Amino acid sequence: MSEAEQNTGTTQVEETISRIEQLYQSLTGRALPRGEASYAPIPAEKDPAEHVEKQLNQLLTLLGELGGEVRPLPQTSWTPPMAVWESHTEIRLSLDLPGVPRENVEVVAQGKILTISGSRPAPKSDDFRLHSSEGPIGQFRRTVFIPGGMREEPRAEMKDGVLEIRMRKESNQVTTPRTVRIN
Repeated sequence: MSEAEQNTGTTQVEETISRIEQLYQSLTGRALPRGEASYAPIPAEKDPAEHVEKQLNQLLTLLGELGGEVRPLPQTSWTPPMAVWESHTEIRLSLDLPGVPRENVEVVAQGKILTISGSRPAPKSDDFRLHSSEGPIGQFRRTVFIPGGMREEPRAEMKDGVLEIRMRKESNQVTTPRTVRIN
């Protein structure tokens, strides 16, 4: 990747973080609380996508602490891998959730935001206790911003450990949270 491409990518990430901060301000009516460290550009050794995800999770945690109409968010211990496909009329998300029971997954659509959360239980055995695991266990959450909004209720289906969510794109947004049924 050339230096110009890296600079363009970093600028886009910084613009996204700025828009996230503006979203917080518009939802709460106040500026984003700053930690002890001031904002700095993404260090070259950090993955920009991971950095933005961390920033978004911090923002969502702050929003969750507000109470009121904003739903409290569980602490996450892992982030499921996700793939996103888009056509002119539809967006399709696919999340790898092996070992996660359907009843442990919740999909909520609110305006232009789609939140997928749930938990993967630790494997149980009467004779053994878990010593170590490379597979993630516990709470997870992914939040996806749908730029054009969703035309209708998203459709979610879970099969063979893969959650697939399909939604038609729309320019109008619905702001009431609604839980999406997983088939």
